[in-house]
Amino acid sequence: MKVLMESEEKMTLWFKNKFGEEREIAKVNTWEDVYREIDNFIEECNKRNRIAGKKEFVVYYFRTWQRDDSRYCIDVGSHTEFFITDVPYK
Repeated sequence: MKVLMESEEKMTLWFKNKFGEEREIAKVNTWEDVYREIDNFIEECNKRNRIAGKKEFVVYYFRTWQRDDSRYCIDVGSHTEFFITDVPYK
């Protein structure tokens, strides 16, 4: 795993909602960071869902592909909402 020096810029993880709007949710260095931050994001959403009495989201799989803009899209089973990152896939 590559360790970034303080001067190196971190990469980004975005969440793209069902309306096509992207928002940054974390700065990341590795794919391990990407998956950890996705888990954290989903857990925070599920906490709000539990409080509101709504159904929790369950991740059954991770599917990843490279987009035309060289970023990577991560599908966790929602079919309408995705995570996007610019971390190089290795």
